[in-house]
Amino acid sequence: NIKSERRQHQPVTKMTEKKAKGPTVTPQLARMRGQWVQETTEVTIKAPNNMLGVVVGPGGSTIKEIQEKYKKGSKDQPLRVVGLDKGLVHDAADHIKALVQKAVTTTVTITAPNNMLGVVVGPGGSTIKEIQEKYKVRVFVPQKGSKDQPLRVEGPDKGLVHDAADHIKALAQKAVTTTVTITAPNNMLGVVVGPGGSTIKEIQEKYKVRVFVPQKGSKDQPLRVEGPDKGLVHDAADHIKALVQKAVTTTVTITAPNNMLGVVVGPGGSTIKKIQEKYKVWVFVPQKGSKDQPLRVEGLDKGLVQDAAVHIESLMAYEKERRRLSTPVSETVFIPKAHHGLIIGRQGQNIRYLSLTRRITIVLPPKNVISDEVTVTGLPDQVDQGVRDLVNLVKSSTHICYNSDF
Repeated sequence: NIKSERRQHQPVTKMTEKKAKGPTVTPQLARMRGQWVQETTEVTIKAPNNMLGVVVGPGGSTIKEIQEKYKKGSKDQPLRVVGLDKGLVHDAADHIKALVQKAVTTTVTITAPNNMLGVVVGPGGSTIKEIQEKYKVRVFVPQKGSKDQPLRVEGPDKGLVHDAADHIKALAQKAVTTTVTITAPNNMLGVVVGPGGSTIKEIQEKYKVRVFVPQKGSKDQPLRVEGPDKGLVHDAADHIKALVQKAVTTTVTITAPNNMLGVVVGPGGSTIKKIQEKYKVWVFVPQKGSKDQPLRVEGLDKGLVQDAAVHIESLMAYEKERRRLSTPVSETVFIPKAHHGLIIGRQGQNIRYLSLTRRITIVLPPKNVISDEVTVTGLPDQVDQGVRDLVNLVKSSTHICYNSDF
């Protein structure tokens, strides 16, 4: 009796079902068989096929654990969870949904020039490893030589994937930024900022840059101009320098002949560079060939500008005097023809002595020419002294009174 009772409560299997089929089955037996087959609860879950491996698990361990069945290879057919206990079936379905949800990957692509990939990878891959570990993501960098292929950041957590992408973008942005610093006194920052920030806003919009102005009260900290386009960054910096220069510049002009400009510039620009560095000024020299245009000395410190101007004027004065002393000149002195013999001396000893000791050339008019002109040629100092010697020679031998200049 016990055995037969157990058989009555056993669910009908496919084998017993097969045996039951046939002409001998009566309606009463069919009703009894229907009572033996217990009702089941079924829940379907839609999931893409590439997620099925998560449900199956290593060696089928996961699917075995939660007792789920599916047909691998079917085109996005739903999974079926079948069981006798309705609550457990739903718990198993929730378990599977959580696994699938967790495994769904978020992908973000980042376009960056290939020459920036090294910044993302880092020395020996250290940077990319740090990013992947910190944000629990995988970062796929294009192969070297590929033409501006995007980077891919993938991971199960959407927030962390986007955080990692922002991190990478910041690295790339920082790597391509051009920065120019501009030294300007703090009392000039208002010129750059403008009323209500209007000037700095206009500069930033026009040149696509960011301008960082030192905090009020900081001691002459430099301004910074930053942006991705090197040319625009330098243009913006030049714009700002012009604003500052115009607002505070002291200018001194120096009139100088063109043949003096080389003295100010110096070999390879060395002299003008030293002046600019020493006095913190700008020296603007006229273009070669311009007709005696003045030099301009400009700077923020009035005293230093004037000192630089004095320095330049002294350089030119020194050079002018040096050239005068090193350039031969001729001077004519009037000595009566009757006394020319005294200048020559016995056998020409006087004129020869003066010529050698003073390094000058003394030219007397020919004997047959009646003229009092005596020409003395040489360097300026030697000529002046030679003329004095000639006059003193004649005066010592005669009673002729000459101009007191001699």
